[in-house]
Amino acid sequence: MLPQIKKSRKDFLNTFLLVLGYGAFICCFILFLARAGFIQQIPTETTLFHWDSGYYLSIVNNGYISKGHGNDNTGFFILFPLLWRLAHIGVVGICIINYVLFAFGFSLLTSIYKVNTTEKLLWLSVPTVYIMAIPYTESLFFLSMSITFYGIIKTKRWIIWVGLILASLTRATSVFLLPALLVMELIASQRKVWYKVLLSYCLDYVIPIVSALAFFVWYQYYSVGAWFPYVYHQQEYMGHKYSLPILPFTSMEGPRMLWFSALAMFCCLLALIAAIKKGSLWLFKNRTEPDKLLTLSLIFLGITLYKTIFYNPTWSTNTTLTIGISRYAFATPFFYVFLHYFTSRSVPYKLLDFILAIILANAVWFSCGAYLHIQYFLYFNFSTLIIFLYMYFADKSKTWPALVIMGMNSFFLILMFQQYLSGLYLE
Repeated sequence: MLPQIKKSRKDFLNTFLLVLGYGAFICCFILFLARAGFIQQIPTETTLFHWDSGYYLSIVNNGYISKGHGNDNTGFFILFPLLWRLAHIGVVGICIINYVLFAFGFSLLTSIYKVNTTEKLLWLSVPTVYIMAIPYTESLFFLSMSITFYGIIKTKRWIIWVGLILASLTRATSVFLLPALLVMELIASQRKVWYKVLLSYCLDYVIPIVSALAFFVWYQYYSVGAWFPYVYHQQEYMGHKYSLPILPFTSMEGPRMLWFSALAMFCCLLALIAAIKKGSLWLFKNRTEPDKLLTLSLIFLGITLYKTIFYNPTWSTNTTLTIGISRYAFATPFFYVFLHYFTSRSVPYKLLDFILAIILANAVWFSCGAYLHIQYFLYFNFSTLIIFLYMYFADKSKTWPALVIMGMNSFFLILMFQQYLSGLYLE
């Protein structure tokens, strides 16, 4: 279904309150579980402050500092710590602001696509939603891209610029948008007008992204007296430089997170296949794709997979790690557009579709080591069952898949949040 902007402000407000209500419910439920002795950690100034949040707070307090080793803070973008500095609040306070920003972005996104309450709750239950309530950049990036989506649908250049400038000052993954937006505009137009598309592409997208990135590069140079310290930090200390993948893909946390990263890889691979299909239809048959946001999302997820495979480190395991793919894929509006596309069908999935899903999924599971032992094979194919549930959800005459998915998602959301609060590594 093509995106359509809803005119009802009441619907926007209702969605906003729904997101806040869901967050409040999860928080209260965590407090109940902790009080009842089922879990150990609750959100506090201490438990919410782990991993990258320390770097962001360092920028808040001291600006950029380049010490010539991995403890400097130049490997992180500026907008989120700037927001934190202007707010003059603690860790809990910025987490609340982050979740409110996510609520705005989520409400804006669901005003673009016709999404009913059941689907909104299903989207909210995706386990990575907890990341929107920690001192990370996901919520700000989510809001920035939702603004960009709105500007694209409304064909308002100034709105697109606002969204892209904010996104480009928030996350380095905004670089992925440059090829994704170009393909989006080309596939949405007839081949014969490609030169006009290039001009509008530069005016609408290249200028704000490149300008924002250039400002960030200059700001870091002004702060530490060196060019491109972000790139150096990411390559030398984070291990994000080009290399051929070494299989099987692994996780620093082992089985605790590998199934979830593998599921993200499956979604990105499926998105890439869909993008190639749409690009081929445009290239060889001049068939356009009117849903620009869908094309953009498919390409972005495909590039996310490429980045994970070829630009991730091999620390401790001597094989390529899946660091970041679950956050970069699931905790974005691109994933929700992808999910909406594959779960909004006029006809249910057929047996052949389920067979193809098994084959494609197990190709990903095997790349993550499912062949090592029958227990690993069964472990990964739990994710296949999750895929099947989403495919069943596409048949809107059935209500039970949505309820099962929401229950499972909420369980994993609380579990993953609990692991983060305990200081376990976030991948």
